[in-house]
Amino acid sequence: MGNDEFDEILSALDRESARIRVRVEPRRYNKPATVISGFPTGVDLPEITRQLKNRLATGGSVVEGEVYLQGDHRSRIREELTRLGFDGETVEVSNVQLPKRGRRG
Repeated sequence: MGNDEFDEILSALDRESARIRVRVEPRRYNKPATVISGFPTGVDLPEITRQLKNRLATGGSVVEGEVYLQGDHRSRIREELTRLGFDGETVEVSNVQLPKRGRRG
């Protein structure tokens, strides 16, 4: 078994055992943003972000090891991460509602 095969096996094990957390945060103008964190080291976050953006038809970016997607995608994110090779049972989706902010004054 070569080093490349060994690295692929380790990468697959990391993906299956990762504890990925998904939450929604309010952003500018109280717009929701889905934040995905807890990816194992060695995962190509720009590539994962690109694939998620294409599948969910939204914008997004990688900031300090977390994936930010525009909009609330909690209903579909577990399915999409499973398609990308992560174990769906290890994806924790927070159902906490966004705080409502009204006008002041």
